Amino acid sequence: MPTIHYLTTADAIAAAATHFATLPRIGIDLEFDDMRYRYGRHLALIQVFDGQEVYLIDPLPLEPGMAAGLDPLFAVLRDPSVAKVFHSCKSDILLLDEVFGVNCRTIVDTSVQFSLLAAEDNNISLGRLIQSELGFEVDKGEQKSNWLKRPLTEAQKEYAANDVLYLFELTDRLADRLADMGRAQWAAEENQALEAVRYGRDEPRPWARNATKFKITPEEMPVFRELYKLRDTVARQLDRPPYHVISNDRLAELARQPIETANQLRAANGLHPELKRAPYADQLLAIGTTDLPGEAPLPADQRKFPFRRRLNGATANRAEARETLLLTLKAHLAADQGPVMANMVLSNRLIAEVVEQGAAGALRPWQQQLLKATAEKHGEDYELITAPFA
Repeated sequence: MPTIHYLTTADAIAAAATHFATLPRIGIDLEFDDMRYRYGRHLALIQVFDGQEVYLIDPLPLEPGMAAGLDPLFAVLRDPSVAKVFHSCKSDILLLDEVFGVNCRTIVDTSVQFSLLAAEDNNISLGRLIQSELGFEVDKGEQKSNWLKRPLTEAQKEYAANDVLYLFELTDRLADRLADMGRAQWAAEENQALEAVRYGRDEPRPWARNATKFKITPEEMPVFRELYKLRDTVARQLDRPPYHVISNDRLAELARQPIETANQLRAANGLHPELKRAPYADQLLAIGTTDLPGEAPLPADQRKFPFRRRLNGATANRAEARETLLLTLKAHLAADQGPVMANMVLSNRLIAEVVEQGAAGALRPWQQQLLKATAEKHGEDYELITAPFA
């Protein structure tokens, strides 16, 4: 294990950031709490590898001025001249955008590189990638630690260091393999696209994902929606994860059998005690006894694919013909390149987007190139799907 620097002051972080700014690349990872121990998403640790040593940057001692104390490091993350090597970075860059308004530049993601090899396991963990590429195992026992608890244990520090220590070796190996396969440009395009990833601050119906999972009916949806919103309000006030207030399973049960009387509320289990006190008790009872409005239709620009569900007649038939052609091309891709690559080029989501936006609007250049070559090989008309649907 190389030297590990544990930084807890703004001055130490600024000095380290000055060093990082002189490097061609850094390895980086974040530890954060995402609705596990507190409400919301909270940065707990930043790990950086400079090629020789590991820096564990603890942001918690900087509070309440965390953002200011980390600003020199954020400047490096925004600097396109310093490459940032991550593994599976989307959660990290979404947190940086959501909490601090930081958008990373020049990202290299080893999970993106590995996925473009189109191996059988396309969503590989860092531990498995290290084992596969480097031939040894690292201890992942601290993965679900409470990273907001202090002091950090030595086991946590070693785990955190391992998350960045092997990133350079991994990315270099994967880059060589991609170059041998003629896919280096594919990786460049996918990594470039990560710079545009942003946190979705205006999700119109955050309860919809849970409702789908628990098969909430349209009749049950108004109660489920209001319970979800009440749970979120209480969780935010308590600074606790929502599942500490009401579990998802219990939320679905209450949508199907709402609490309607004070006696039912007193006897109800699976509720945080705060829900049995004013003003939340009154709100909970109102949800169960009020004729709630249903879900209003979403504006057209917020509706999800497939968009042809809003079409009819000859227009719907043309949209369906585009989808049929894409499914045919996906089958050819699977036969020629394997099912993993076929799904990377034409997943169900991408098929729906190509139907509406056309291949030129929905796919990366490398995907378009591969799809066009496949169409030409099998005598299909690629031009039918290049432009947006009209």
